[in-house]
Amino acid sequence: MRRLALLAAAAALAGCGTDNSPGFSTGPGVTSVTTLGTSTSSTSSAGSSSSTSTSGGAEDSAAASTAGVSTFDMDPAPDVGDPQPEGCKGKIDFLFVISAFGTMRHEQDQLLASYDGFVDVLASKFADFDRHVISVNTDEFWRGTGCEEPEFCGNAGNCGPYAMDYVCGSYADTVFKCDRTRGAGLLYNAGPHATNHVCELDGGNRYIINGATDPDAFACIAQVGTFGANSPIADTLVAAVSGELNGPGGCNEGFLRDDALLVFVLIMDNEDEQSVLSAKKVHDAVVAAKGGDEHAVVGLAIIPQPLEGEPVPDCVYDDGLWQQHLREVVQTFDYHREGNICADSYDGFFSEAADLVHEACNAFIPQ
Repeated sequence: MRRLALLAAAAALAGCGTDNSPGFSTGPGVTSVTTLGTSTSSTSSAGSSSSTSTSGGAEDSAAASTAGVSTFDMDPAPDVGDPQPEGCKGKIDFLFVISAFGTMRHEQDQLLASYDGFVDVLASKFADFDRHVISVNTDEFWRGTGCEEPEFCGNAGNCGPYAMDYVCGSYADTVFKCDRTRGAGLLYNAGPHATNHVCELDGGNRYIINGATDPDAFACIAQVGTFGANSPIADTLVAAVSGELNGPGGCNEGFLRDDALLVFVLIMDNEDEQSVLSAKKVHDAVVAAKGGDEHAVVGLAIIPQPLEGEPVPDCVYDDGLWQQHLREVVQTFDYHREGNICADSYDGFFSEAADLVHEACNAFIPQ
């Protein structure tokens, strides 16, 4: 399937303060950009059925799995009594795949404004759950390498005005193979608009565990910055749930649990042209990682949506001409929800998605 690239770019920054990805270029800022997608965002749960299509190479002749449809203006999931199904009083693994491309400057601000809201959702709506939270690398390199280039640390002694807290040379004793592995949990986000220090997570893992004492832990791992490549987001999801990374000795060892509901969140402001796996192949790989249980996965995406009202500067919109690949991916899952990448805050999205997760918990009962 032909997928046209978005004409998205970050606002131009002066001098060595540019937050363009090292080795990559972006064009001028825009107020409204076309992308591939339908004219409406899709939300569904395991209710009535609606067919969705897949994309990819000629090797995928089958259509994607039929996905259910729900309006998502539902009330919170009903109390099913005590004891509840094991899925509702058990474990949830939250997996974030966040683009760090240079066009994501605006979205980094939105994420920053939403961190507290997401933490509040975890504390209020999932207080009794055993939770894991991971934010994974979408690249095959450590992004702080760009800061060490001559134009930044080499000559200026810093990484520019949007990464003044980056410590030049700090990578020597802190960056290892897993920091350069696609799909591995992030501990050291570096570059413009990034955390710029190593995240110290409880348990020595590359993900947050239930009862973590640092209230800023999620912000630390999810503030990925804008020094990344235009990376394959859907393929990264598959890598993140692979046995290689989650098995013994893997970078994400212990993150993905057989008896936990998996909730993945894809965040990207342009078209995922780099992924080679079709929506169906992504779906099948994720479900296989969950033991073949379709009810064990909730797919969420914060991606471009149709323009309503005045455009937000430097943000991108869906003109409805083509189907976005990440939309196709999430639509293959019975439980899925989309958010608007241009929203002022993602608090509302996380809150509504939490109700969907509770609904999915009612259907997922680990064997």
